[in-house]
Amino acid sequence: MPAEQATTSELLTLITALYGSLVEDEPWRAFLSRLRQYMHAKHATLIITRSPATPPSLMITPTADPSHIEAYRDHLFRIDPFVNLPEGEVVSLHDFLGDFTESEFNRDYLQFEDAAHILGVDLHGSGGFETRLRITRARGDSAFTAGDRQRCAAIVPHLRQAIEIFQRLEASRSEHAVYSGAIEQFAVGTIILDRQYNVIRHNSIADGILKETDGIALSGTRIVLATPGQDAAFRALLKKVPGGEGDAQGHIFRVQRPSGKRDLGVVARPVATPDFLHAGSAPAIALFLGDPERQFDVTSDALRELFELTRTESRIAACLANGLTVQDSADRLGIAINTARAHLRAIYAKTGVCRQSQLVHLIHTSMPELAGHQRGAA
Repeated sequence: MPAEQATTSELLTLITALYGSLVEDEPWRAFLSRLRQYMHAKHATLIITRSPATPPSLMITPTADPSHIEAYRDHLFRIDPFVNLPEGEVVSLHDFLGDFTESEFNRDYLQFEDAAHILGVDLHGSGGFETRLRITRARGDSAFTAGDRQRCAAIVPHLRQAIEIFQRLEASRSEHAVYSGAIEQFAVGTIILDRQYNVIRHNSIADGILKETDGIALSGTRIVLATPGQDAAFRALLKKVPGGEGDAQGHIFRVQRPSGKRDLGVVARPVATPDFLHAGSAPAIALFLGDPERQFDVTSDALRELFELTRTESRIAACLANGLTVQDSADRLGIAINTARAHLRAIYAKTGVCRQSQLVHLIHTSMPELAGHQRGAA
């Protein structure tokens, strides 16, 4: 095979690894491992940072000792002279710095890493972040040549595009984490099914409900209900969901529990996905599980700040919101029932309600604010 064809084949393999690594559980690692081989190097490193003066937000070197990476992120980044390279240009350490053998960075890091030859490229992306790619050869290896720089330069346009894609994916993951966290704050279980009704993923609330095996459970990758009649009715409901039939607010189903606990509420809704995803394991149905036995964990500190209650008033309000009676609340707090009732009247005056049910409703409808207070205090 001619040399240029072999190089093209290697480059295509590297580009495939680059874009493919973005959706892996550990992004970039497969690409960097392939790049190290492509460049006949000891290490290939990717760094994403806001500025040379701040620790790297991300640093990945698949072949390096994790303690060495930690040392760089902790303090060595401050003395790294191989930064602020001409944007988008592949530069060698020797060309950029000249004689650096007496530098602190060489003594404390490069010699320790047995690194003598480094190629680098810096890319300035949207959002103010800088991406640095560093390719390292050991002292016994040959120095990088002009041909090596050309091989590295061939990947730069693809790396620039991959960084933009990565930032968008990370933003989506962050948003997903926020939404998932908000749902869990409200003690709602979520289960995502594909079009064959296999479970793709579920949150921790749903996991707890399923593990109780009280009326509903996970068998392999399928949701099963405790009785044949309920299970058949549930499967009939699922068949209606992807087509969007029925109530626009979702299909509602109640799961009876053999333990005698109150029924679980299940809302099934279709997941809007493009036509080309309507196959395989693409999301198709979202199940939302409500367990009346699970209470939103309202803290007294959040109530105290939100409604300007005293410490005792906020503790009583939290007890009531979490399902206790006034007597139970008094017993838990070690106060007389009449004292608890006096505090309750003060709570009514401050919150503008006149009944206990209204107070509990007010607290529960204030959950987004309460969740924010509780996360801020965590």
